[in-house]
Amino acid sequence: MPRLIAPFSRPVTRAGSLSRGLRPSRTSIATVAVASAVAVLCGPTSMAEAAALPGRLESGRPSVLMINVDDLAATDIKHMPNVQRLLVRQGTTFTDAVAPTPLCVPARASLLTGKYAHNHRNWSISGANGGYKGFTGRRNTLPVWLDRAGYRTMFLGKYLNGYGKGRERTAAGEPGWDDWQATIDMSTYNLMSPKFNNNGTIQSPGLYSSVALQNRSVKMIKRAGTNAGGKKPWFLWVNYVAPHAGGPVEASDPRRRYPRQPSLWLENTRPMPADKGRFRHLELPKTPDMFYAGPGQVTAGRPYTASQKRVMRYVHQQRIEAAQSVDRAVARTVAHLKSSGQYRRTVIIFSGDNGYTTGQHNRLGKLWESSQASRIPLVMVGPGIPRNVKVGSTVGNPDIATTVAALGRARPGRAQDGVDITRVLASSVKAGKTLYRPIPVAAWPTEGGATTKYRGIRYGRYTYVTVSSTGTPVLYDRAVDPYETRNLARDPRYAKVVAQLRTIEAKYRSCSGSTCPKTYAATLATPSPSRS
Repeated sequence: MPRLIAPFSRPVTRAGSLSRGLRPSRTSIATVAVASAVAVLCGPTSMAEAAALPGRLESGRPSVLMINVDDLAATDIKHMPNVQRLLVRQGTTFTDAVAPTPLCVPARASLLTGKYAHNHRNWSISGANGGYKGFTGRRNTLPVWLDRAGYRTMFLGKYLNGYGKGRERTAAGEPGWDDWQATIDMSTYNLMSPKFNNNGTIQSPGLYSSVALQNRSVKMIKRAGTNAGGKKPWFLWVNYVAPHAGGPVEASDPRRRYPRQPSLWLENTRPMPADKGRFRHLELPKTPDMFYAGPGQVTAGRPYTASQKRVMRYVHQQRIEAAQSVDRAVARTVAHLKSSGQYRRTVIIFSGDNGYTTGQHNRLGKLWESSQASRIPLVMVGPGIPRNVKVGSTVGNPDIATTVAALGRARPGRAQDGVDITRVLASSVKAGKTLYRPIPVAAWPTEGGATTKYRGIRYGRYTYVTVSSTGTPVLYDRAVDPYETRNLARDPRYAKVVAQLRTIEAKYRSCSGSTCPKTYAATLATPSPSRS
């Protein structure tokens, strides 16, 4: 059995990259040696536990600002200077945060429930198990739990795909939300002028999407700050749409530039006019996975032509340009928190809903097992959160919902599949190294359907999945192949690794609540590959 780390202990306060492995002192090594045999990382965070972090909350429970950015890959935030300056350097970045089902709706349903997609069963964008109509149990979600715990709850931006097409278009809002300002599909993807359901009233501000969301978020925080004399904590979930694909189509869009060449009509976004052309010299990443479909790459796409590669570079440029409006919105929101005196009692959680590929493995989009498609940016800033720290321990987006509930000491109405990542943070910092926990991963077709595309496990250095249609196994060892260019599932040196990962995957495939993986180990249970 691997040695497990005590779930919540006083971390070191120095900054550094934990993913590279801070060397623990002899004292900390001894502490690890006598750690508890079981470290269950769930349940609400008590005041005593909160005090174990380097800072203390000014009040019993913090306000929580959760910023979600649609289709923002983990690698994109290096191009966002305000996010780097105000969040990354002021907080903790989880460098192996993933969307277990990397698609908009399942990811957002996990953020609402703390459940993996195989449990909330909102697998797709549309269909019986997809989108807004497919999401059941809306009266038992994170905002409902926080509302009952005494929080003012506010929603802004994109909700689940398909929202706003039926009676809900003019309804006062969804259960649990005190202030509801959701964009209405399909205007959600009109980046130049989305429409909002503002607590039952349809509004069209005529502003670029990120600017409209930025302005409204500041107003919502301002109102919440005066609520009950400023003493009542609040929860605001802001959902930015850029850099998700959107329109209206402009003259430089591939559809307009190449009207007679449909093969070049790659899905594209539209940046704010002020950002158009800012990254015209930005090239695609020169990584080994770019346009790669070598031996064993059973989930890679068809090769791109030279013309398609040129269009892909433009798509990548447009995405980074569109993200600049979100970057400025983050700066303005943080500035308001500081000027209004709320910054010191607010935890900020910045994340994406899924990753995104722009040519990696010959793919454009998401819903693949590769790290570029599944990894999300995840940064936490606030009282008690170490500054300028990177943690390599794997977390999933169900953990974010569990964490917010724990911060608010709210009682979830569903058995949580996720864990409180503030405890993961504390344990990782104390150990001075990456800790390991398996995360079950799976994907379903985007337009509904009950049959998985793939299913597997992400565990430490390994990603192991089985392609459902063929039964073909895929194994990546990111320790030796970080860009996942070699499928090692048939490699004899990895036979024992595959056998154990298959066992772990089977154990957690249908997990729910307490049967989902909740412990972090100091060492991998899976052996290293054989040298023979």
